[in-house]
Amino acid sequence: MEYRDSDLFMPTSRIETLVDGIFAIAMTILVLNLAVPSINGPVTSASFQSAVYSIWPDVLSFVLSFVLLGVFWNIHHRTFHQIEKVDKILLWINMIWLLFIVLVPFSNTLTGGDYGQFPLAHFIFNLNMLGIAVFLSLNWFYAVRRGLIHKKVDPVRISIYKWVYMSFILITLLAMGLSFIIPHWSSIVYILIIPTEYLIERQMKS
Repeated sequence: MEYRDSDLFMPTSRIETLVDGIFAIAMTILVLNLAVPSINGPVTSASFQSAVYSIWPDVLSFVLSFVLLGVFWNIHHRTFHQIEKVDKILLWINMIWLLFIVLVPFSNTLTGGDYGQFPLAHFIFNLNMLGIAVFLSLNWFYAVRRGLIHKKVDPVRISIYKWVYMSFILITLLAMGLSFIIPHWSSIVYILIIPTEYLIERQMKS
């Protein structure tokens, strides 16, 4: 039996559409974890101010998770501009990657509120980020190895992308280690993604 190319491969647009939808839902669900603070006793300016201050860890967790999801979505979007087609294995790499994406609202909830004081809560969140970084890297490494990249893509660009993904893995591993040293501030290392992104953009344009 002769197989057509369409029987073995899937157009990248199918995955990109699924990714866009899941990211939109995950990023929206994040805000549902922000609850209006309850005030016991009479409501005064002082009690309201104290209640608002009490939810700042939740707000910080929300902002961090939202930004990180935006960064990962952007990287995946740019990656798939370089990928020509998708086979079954690459499809499942992306499906597992999306599994970690939809877990972000859950792991984000652990880092704020009643559990934010525990190192394990922050370790779980950073472990979630590691899963995202690893499968995003695997997505690119597999596509390159199996020749699923557009022929016009510069080898230098391929190498730059590899370093990008490896840097994200190292950043998440650092955050995991800091989870047991400075739990509340372990995620501060994700700020390193910003200069990394900037340097990458400059390399792409040079």
